[in-house]
Amino acid sequence: MGTIAEPLVAVDLEVRLEELARRLDKRRVMLEHARDSRCVFTCAYVLITRRLASELADAGYVDATWIVELAETFAGLYLDALDASAAGLSAGEGWDSVFEAIDRRHSSVLEDLVFAMTAHIVHDLPVALDRVGREGPNGSHVKDFHAVNHTMAEGMDEIESAISKRYAPWVRQLDHLGRPYSRILTGYGIRMARGLAWYNADRLADPASRADARASTARNVQELVDQVLHPPAWTARTALRAGRFAVGLFRRWPAGPELA
Repeated sequence: MGTIAEPLVAVDLEVRLEELARRLDKRRVMLEHARDSRCVFTCAYVLITRRLASELADAGYVDATWIVELAETFAGLYLDALDASAAGLSAGEGWDSVFEAIDRRHSSVLEDLVFAMTAHIVHDLPVALDRVGREGPNGSHVKDFHAVNHTMAEGMDEIESAISKRYAPWVRQLDHLGRPYSRILTGYGIRMARGLAWYNADRLADPASRADARASTARNVQELVDQVLHPPAWTARTALRAGRFAVGLFRRWPAGPELA
């Protein structure tokens, strides 16, 4: 019976991830229609979730159910932040500075992606890990967590290319992906940020450090946004302002909802 049940469970879990991707994609279409820059990271999130679903059966996870539960809990935090922002409410200290930054008239597609991805991994992922737990009947889930890190890292080049093609096809050199603050979009950056999230989940689990952990993750996001938008050198500020203006002016709002 075990050999029959396992593929059925895998299919059910894949369906759950595909449904999650559809929820995110519905939100992405709404944001694009409204010409809301939150669509950029939402689009990337759809692609990441689809990739996770397509590789679920062959990834060799020890506990694939935990992977799906973590993905659903994690995405729920992002959707909650979007809902709060849409209602004119605070999305929390980890998100408010990000949404304020990407709501500028001429925001950079790269910054829209980097800021939101940083907030989600640095600030939300520790919370999601704390909620679903990092230990199971067979011990720590760290092996499966690391496997997801690998899946995400392997897919970043493809996702970056898709985002650039969809939203900034004519200004890729101006909004290029080699700026220092975009390191989180590299395989190394993904592994480092998610590894730090695991550590901060440990801090959240400790009542003595919980408040400090929440404050520090929010502060890390705010500091990144501030450093990017307000670099200390006036030459850098001037160049970035000019680049953002060009990228924002010529960014593309897709005519149709379909993703490649």
